[in-house]
Amino acid sequence: MKTRLIKSAIPIYIAAGVWIIYGLALPLYRLTHILTAAALSIAAYFISARFFPGRKVEADLASGDSKLDQELKGNMNDLDKLRQANAGIDSQVMTNQIDRMVTAGKSILAAVAEKPSRADQVRKFMKYYLPTSAKLLEQYQTMNAFGAKGEHISKAMKSVENSLGLIADAFEKQLDMIYRDEAVDITSDVQVLETMMAGDGLTSKGIKEAMKEDEKQCQTN
Repeated sequence: MKTRLIKSAIPIYIAAGVWIIYGLALPLYRLTHILTAAALSIAAYFISARFFPGRKVEADLASGDSKLDQELKGNMNDLDKLRQANAGIDSQVMTNQIDRMVTAGKSILAAVAEKPSRADQVRKFMKYYLPTSAKLLEQYQTMNAFGAKGEHISKAMKSVENSLGLIADAFEKQLDMIYRDEAVDITSDVQVLETMMAGDGLTSKGIKEAMKEDEKQCQTN
């Protein structure tokens, strides 16, 4: 998932503040003072930029298909809802499960953006599983904000809490299934490569076999 950095404006304000403070204390109409203020302002900017670097935001996913990109944008909003709900949850167990959901979800959407034909494989995930999960967590967050919790609210919240592990497993399974065929091809290619290299005596196993053949040949001669 690509990210872009939005720089903080604070270093600019600090650098400008140096000029104001310097101008109040010393005359800025002299060249030496102007150069000194400029040097201090630049130094203040770069130093403060280390403490206020800005924030990273995820760039919009682009598949080249405008309709699909619109769907992906909606799904990214669903992931944001999961993060927002997670921020208000105290349970570390629940937080870990939601983190798993978000991580797997991001990877799934990135895979679809990279190869739009994968969208058919994850249509239910995009149309139902992810949006419904986001909705459940939003409702949980709302109910969690209530002071007193009645029987029905407590039961509903418990239901959500108990389902998170299953949902996280399903998200990760969905991601695994996207790459299932590619993983099978990679495994087959590795096996063929290892077999060929061993046959040519290019691996430790192949070298041992080749040495045995040489020994047999010498004994025969």
